[in-house]
Amino acid sequence: MKGFEPVRIGLVGVANFAASHKASILRMEEEGYADLVCVCIRNPEKYADAVAEYGERGTRVYTSYEEMLETERGNMELVALPTAIPDHAYTSVMAMEAGYDVLVEKAPAGAVQDVDEMILCSARTGRFCEVAFQNQSKNTVRAIKRRVCEGMFGKIERIAVMAEWVRPDSYYERNEWAGKMMYQGRYCCDGPSNNALAHYLYNALYWASPRWLHADLPVRVRGELYRAHPIEGEDTSAIAVETDGGCRITYLTTLAGWEHIGPISRIEGTEATADWSHNDGTVITWADGTTETIPPDGTREHFEVFRNTCKYMRGQSDTLNSPIAMARVHTVAINGAYESGGPPRTIAAEHVTREPKGESVFTGIDGIREILDQCYAEHKTFSEIDVPWAYQSDWVDTTNYERFEMELL
Repeated sequence: MKGFEPVRIGLVGVANFAASHKASILRMEEEGYADLVCVCIRNPEKYADAVAEYGERGTRVYTSYEEMLETERGNMELVALPTAIPDHAYTSVMAMEAGYDVLVEKAPAGAVQDVDEMILCSARTGRFCEVAFQNQSKNTVRAIKRRVCEGMFGKIERIAVMAEWVRPDSYYERNEWAGKMMYQGRYCCDGPSNNALAHYLYNALYWASPRWLHADLPVRVRGELYRAHPIEGEDTSAIAVETDGGCRITYLTTLAGWEHIGPISRIEGTEATADWSHNDGTVITWADGTTETIPPDGTREHFEVFRNTCKYMRGQSDTLNSPIAMARVHTVAINGAYESGGPPRTIAAEHVTREPKGESVFTGIDGIREILDQCYAEHKTFSEIDVPWAYQSDWVDTTNYERFEMELL
């Protein structure tokens, strides 16, 4: 972009979601917003082709994160961290304390005390920590938020979220922390609610608040957490949240589905109802019966996360779309769900189909689509419609929630 000084970015990682960050940064290079100056690849022998590729383009390669932070002083400005969830807090803190701004992948952490450390470090150092919850950069999500903030929805009373996704066993073999509650002594809580489908719980908290750049705080949470796959964490979640703004959120997701459906959300206010789809846009039905359709604008929200961050760093955007302080409410909801429901419970084999498929193993909960549909329509959790494998849990007060601790089964 003419007249724009590209933001000098360092990328940590090369595999899995690091490829998405790389693609976004390279797109920002094409647009003149960024310059990928260095990358940290801890296992260069395993990723020799990537090392060679970066060498050809003149991007410096480090095998040590600490060395990259030290050596790039005065050159690198922004550190992109598409790393393991249990690594997010300490790598973000290291970068901010070394004088860099941070863009860390969602979810911000596995425990609220880790998020609070990130928030305090940001305030202490004067460096920002942006969380890559890319839906806060998606046009349809932001359009609903603007109308909520303008009072067009009235009071937001209920929000329901639903998604049925398919994940084979190979999904949990992609790295060492996948499907884990803890990894190397740090909380991970890897599941749909804190990883693959985390965006959509955060969207609900974001829409619940009538204030721009603000998300409602969960004050009561009830969680039901299940696993159909042979993993430690959960692959299926039913989470009920009551917020400080008086909204009731029902979040219903599974990675043990039979087909890929959603995510979808229904936002119910006193003056309007919105049906939002990640893929198909939004239809708002106003109190007088008229409708408004908001289609996707075709912009890839992953790119927009980086575009917004670069513009903010050069004074061309007033705000970041998802700063760490705003994202804290998501971790509070997740931790509250685990405090309520306890460690994930295994769904009995009689309710699950597991069979070879391709080079992996398919896992599907029998009848899960009908269960999700009913819960979504009625704003109820699995136990509230008497699903045979569901269990009841108690509400947990998260008004002043500051620490998460859990003993695993």
